[in-house]
Amino acid sequence: MRLFTTVALFLTVTSCTTQAEYPEEVMYDIASILKDISQAVDGELKYEDTTGLTSEEVIKNATASIPDQLAKLPKLAVEGNVSRYRIISEFQGNNAVMLICDGDIALMEDVGCNTEFDNIYWHSPQPNTCTIKLDAAAICGN
Repeated sequence: MRLFTTVALFLTVTSCTTQAEYPEEVMYDIASILKDISQAVDGELKYEDTTGLTSEEVIKNATASIPDQLAKLPKLAVEGNVSRYRIISEFQGNNAVMLICDGDIALMEDVGCNTEFDNIYWHSPQPNTCTIKLDAAAICGN
């Protein structure tokens, strides 16, 4: 009986610790879309005249050829248990850095200048981390 109790307790504890708060498959889908958007915005900053445009206008122009991408993100956020979804962008010179958060918790961050996805935070979500951390000049080499 003691062995049964020990095994049951072990299974309960490990099932709780291995269950992710954010489902991997959905989060990777969100990351893929974020990568597409950050690259599009980065290209807009580098190759188009963005003088006098707001951040929202730059993003709108950049995603004009992929209009469904931005619309998919809030829907995927609901599916991924992201209750307070928000996307933050920062233009560092002619480079775009984009961050997706769940309220004040950073989930993922990407610089558009490279082909790799830069930072995944959803594996160990921490409060008060929803700020851009990446230095585009260091990553992009400019």
